[in-house]
Amino acid sequence: MELSVLAKSSIGFFLVLLIQLAARSKWYYLSALLPLFPSMALFSYYFVGQNHSVETLQETIVFGMFSLLPYFCFLLALYFSVRGFRIVPALWLASGAWLVVAAVQIQAWPWVRAALGFRAS
Repeated sequence: MELSVLAKSSIGFFLVLLIQLAARSKWYYLSALLPLFPSMALFSYYFVGQNHSVETLQETIVFGMFSLLPYFCFLLALYFSVRGFRIVPALWLASGAWLVVAAVQIQAWPWVRAALGFRAS
């Protein structure tokens, strides 16, 4: 097994473990912060930075910043849907909201990147 695959899966395992421990503690709210730890982003930006130009890396970083919008919509949908649904259907609904907003973001990105002055690759 390649070492990087083992490292990635180990980080994921430890994050899930920490999230579960936080969710059961008196600091349960930390379980909302822990998934935002940039463990996978570290790998993502490292690989882009190793294989592409600085401008491409910067574009990827800006796209990541815009990716906070689907996550915000996920949280917003979840916040309102947990009042009327059980947790699993609420999570499905919120995931659907994330999917729709992410799809719109991906479709709009060519125009946004041009407006921000990034060259076509």
